[in-house]
Amino acid sequence: EGWVHTDPFELTGEMVGKFGGIDDDDDEDNFCIMCGICKRNNKFLPLGKAREWGNDVGHEEIGYIPPGHEMALLWVPSKDNGGAKGRSFLVELFLKESNVEGEASAGRSHHHPREVVELLDGMSNAANHMRGAKSLSKVVDSLKNGEIPGFANETSNHTLLLWADTDTEARLLNHRRLLGEDISTSEYDALIGERKRKRRAQGNIWTWDDWLVDVQSKLQSSNSESGAEEGKNGPPALHVILESSVPPWEVELCRDMENFDLAEAADCIRCLSEDSDESETDAHDPSSDGFGSYMDYIYRRLLALERNVHDNDEGGGNDGSPSGGGSGSHFLHCVDCRDLGCEHACIDDSLRNDWMDLLDPEAKEKLLESDPDSGHAHRGGGRCLPDWSHSPEESKLDQLRSTGVLKNDVHDDGDGDDDDDGEDDESVVDNDIITFPSMESFFGQCTDLMYYTPNCKVAYAPFLGKCVQSLDKWNSFFVQLFLGGTVSDALSMLDLSSSNHLHIRSPIMKLWNAETGEYEWHRRENEEEDVTLLRLPIKSFLKARGSSPSRTWCSNIFASLLECECQELRDMGVQIRQWALNDIATQCDNPKSSDDEIGGGDWFLAYLRQCHRDIYDDIDICDPPALLRKQNAIGESNKKYKIGDISIPSCMEGFRLITDELSRLKDMSGKPALSNESEVMAKILIDIYMNKLVDASTMGKIAQIILKETKEHIVFVCYMGTCHTRAICDFFTQPKYGFKKKIFCGKQ
Repeated sequence: EGWVHTDPFELTGEMVGKFGGIDDDDDEDNFCIMCGICKRNNKFLPLGKAREWGNDVGHEEIGYIPPGHEMALLWVPSKDNGGAKGRSFLVELFLKESNVEGEASAGRSHHHPREVVELLDGMSNAANHMRGAKSLSKVVDSLKNGEIPGFANETSNHTLLLWADTDTEARLLNHRRLLGEDISTSEYDALIGERKRKRRAQGNIWTWDDWLVDVQSKLQSSNSESGAEEGKNGPPALHVILESSVPPWEVELCRDMENFDLAEAADCIRCLSEDSDESETDAHDPSSDGFGSYMDYIYRRLLALERNVHDNDEGGGNDGSPSGGGSGSHFLHCVDCRDLGCEHACIDDSLRNDWMDLLDPEAKEKLLESDPDSGHAHRGGGRCLPDWSHSPEESKLDQLRSTGVLKNDVHDDGDGDDDDDGEDDESVVDNDIITFPSMESFFGQCTDLMYYTPNCKVAYAPFLGKCVQSLDKWNSFFVQLFLGGTVSDALSMLDLSSSNHLHIRSPIMKLWNAETGEYEWHRRENEEEDVTLLRLPIKSFLKARGSSPSRTWCSNIFASLLECECQELRDMGVQIRQWALNDIATQCDNPKSSDDEIGGGDWFLAYLRQCHRDIYDDIDICDPPALLRKQNAIGESNKKYKIGDISIPSCMEGFRLITDELSRLKDMSGKPALSNESEVMAKILIDIYMNKLVDASTMGKIAQIILKETKEHIVFVCYMGTCHTRAICDFFTQPKYGFKKKIFCGKQ
């Protein structure tokens, strides 16, 4: 990192882009570019010397810049020396929302130099002009070219430098993304490929995936040369395990219970408060550049390689898979089921048709019809959706709207009635991909909600307290649903008479008016922005392809092991399941102390946010694993907190808290909602189980591959997160399996 040239308008556009844009409905709020740290060099310096001074000070201050803030160097040439020298200012910039007009400007004018105030005012005006912009790049260009009256760049002779990535190619690509340009994955992947080729040409530096592809290619050639006569005695088989989304050819749509009568959501669901504003810390993900992870790139590359290999050799499978669907017949295996079926997890455009082919031809054709009255689909988010995605809550919302009782009757049905600045709404709507509901995704989304969008209000606690009813029943339900049982057996353990508690969020919001002593009906805004599935998908869900009776994708892996003829693999299936349940029990007893000391800390962070918000907002939370080990933490207020004394209740205590609060809901006047502690404990419980399910599914998949593979020698390459990889190593290096842990490639 270092100083790179920027422009006040371009920097403002980037900051607004990182903020997620400014909506048109924020008319009452004023957005300001604020200044935190501000240091001035009292000497007049040439620009080169100013950069040197900025380097020295910047390296000291960058550690104190909060996530989401920017550090810039402003150089203002002096009129006295012909502009050869000037004043230098190092400033910390951030975007702030204020509902008091002029408040921010009045406050900073007394504390910052005039030159800095001029910069802040100009950027603040530009930020507010970007309100509701669909293309920030167009607004930025208009501002820079002076095409917008009243926005002349009064600081045009100043030099503004941003502390940022000095990799020009990467920075420009990210700049385009932040200003709203849609960067295709093909362009992104091509950029990575070209950069890798340069590294190898310059210094013979190989990336991990290049090495893997080279090994796979050599094994493929050896197999071709050795011929079929050597059979299982030939070169070893290579299989790659990725922590990526399960592909569509391993599942199919199940509608066994499509006639189930789903009730409207309970009041405790509708009475969830509005989503809170996302804090800067919540919004900032330092590991993300907005293009996805390197894992996504590897997945697209290996999937393309597998398609190419099998197109040449076999022509693909009848089930849509590149190789016929057998684990022993293809080398790429994806094991993260937590987003199974989610359209946002479809990181390879080539999979879109495969997903849509899960619909029968007639249903697919009707779904893509433009007529919303086709009888098969209903409108949602500007497009048609399958009838099985319809909820009784949407019918209730329509009823409330027709009677005129909604207090915020804003209805976006995608008809394009709103002013769209001449742009086609269809340009931002994917009509060729939808979310397919799955049991894995319903519970798996809890991870993203707790880690990345904690401001989004959902309620899993009513489902646990009313439908599941006890921790022991939850454990049995989970085993049946994901670890070898059938979906019907799992659902038989729930109290489905409480189907109004199968919802975790509603598009309807009931707000209690203390003055009138009555409820007010509101439409919840952005009801599906961060939540993939608003209710348990009991009427329609993805099941393992070919499973009968119906099993989830995860459960089918274990069923195939527990029912196979090989005693050793049957035993391994039992051992994997028991290992996972033992580990789950340990973590449920004490979620804080049993968390992974290297990659954990997220449960404790979530608990702090919900139950000790004053501490959460004050201390540095950028290193969750470190918080697990700390006894004390000093906040920005210089207050000392004994966070070592804060523990997370056991899941048994959390479940008891949930059931106790639910039993008292009828006696609560006003808003019948559960406490923050109840809801965060529900999320922690579910995430403990779902996190371990990824480990168990990975081990089960390895055993399943062994079961189906015809080669005698098999090489497994696992590319996963640190916690999952360590768990797999710990399991297979047990004495009974004979493996030894010689090296761990990663943070260890």
